[in-house]
Order: sequence, then C-alpha cells, then structure tokens
Amino acid sequence: MKTEHQIDDFIRREKQTEPNPFLSSRVMANIEKLQKPKVKKNPVWQVAAVSASVAAVVFLGISIGNSYVDSTSPETVMNINDSQMENLGYYNLENYE
Repeated sequence: MKTEHQIDDFIRREKQTEPNPFLSSRVMANIEKLQKPKVKKNPVWQVAAVSASVAAVVFLGISIGNSYVDSTSPETVMNINDSQMENLGYYNLENYE
C-alpha cells in the first residue's frame, strides 16, 4: 500500500508541474542541428601547401619557357622545286602537259 501511495503522489506532482514552453523549440533545434551537414574548414597547412604548389608550377613553367633557345640560324634558307619532286602539271591549268 505504501508504494502505491508513493506512486500516486509522484504522478500527482508530475501533473501539477507546468510544462516548459521553450522545450519543444529546443528539441527541434537540436534535431535540426543533427541533420545539418557539418562544414569542415581546411587547415592552414593544406591551404599553404596548395598555394605553394601552384606558385612552384607557375615558376617552373616560366623558367622552362625562358630556357628555350632557338638553334636555327636565320641565314639558312632552303629552296625546293616542287615541280621536280611531283608531277604537278596535272593540277596546273596553265602548264597543261
């Protein structure tokens, strides 16, 4: 009997407590926080490594481009007589052979 009386008293006290009006909004905020994907920021060392590698690639590209030396001399000229290599008379209407 004593335990039943204690249970009834506990239920009566719980019925008398006023509900918190902000409880539902806090519960919903926690649920939404769990559903949102977390935005992960890149560490500083990763950003520095990417920028250093881009700078190295640009520097290497410029240095390779500047290291090119043209080995041909402007005095070298080659003349080729195309009409001796191929029989282009068929295609030339003026020299109809």
